[in-house]
Amino acid sequence: MLLLVCAVAVGLAQEAIAWSLERRLKKGDFTGRVPATASTASMSWIHIETEWECKDVTLKTMARATFDPSRSWFRSQNRMESDIQLLEHEQIHFDIAEVAVRKIRATFQTFTGACAEPGGTEPIEHLIARADRDLQQEQERFDRETAHGINARVQAQWKRRIMALLN
Repeated sequence: MLLLVCAVAVGLAQEAIAWSLERRLKKGDFTGRVPATASTASMSWIHIETEWECKDVTLKTMARATFDPSRSWFRSQNRMESDIQLLEHEQIHFDIAEVAVRKIRATFQTFTGACAEPGGTEPIEHLIARADRDLQQEQERFDRETAHGINARVQAQWKRRIMALLN
């Protein structure tokens, strides 16, 4: 399961983990409490943080994917291979968010003259809203096609496709 939040300058309860190709999620990163009514084995709280401002006529932007450990939880499946597959499923959710961040950054580059004209940055909010909708749909498709990580073969296909986009 995934909870994805697209936010501008979000304050997090615990130090967020920024996405990194080298830094993969581990069970110990999931420090949130498992809800008594939880119907799934895990939940990742992933944020897409974006900021932009005009410094004179130059647009300064930032976009990054982060994982909030204090709001994310993991219920061990009592089988190592199941835990590994579940952890990989959550990592792929994080990786999908990074793919979205890279698209946002690329689009930010098209706003070269945004600060030179009144209201020039207004379309950025629409860009972020559209990127969030697209990302939500992609995350839901990933969960649906992999049966929330149960279908290892399909999950492996997703992993290959997403990793190709990140490398």
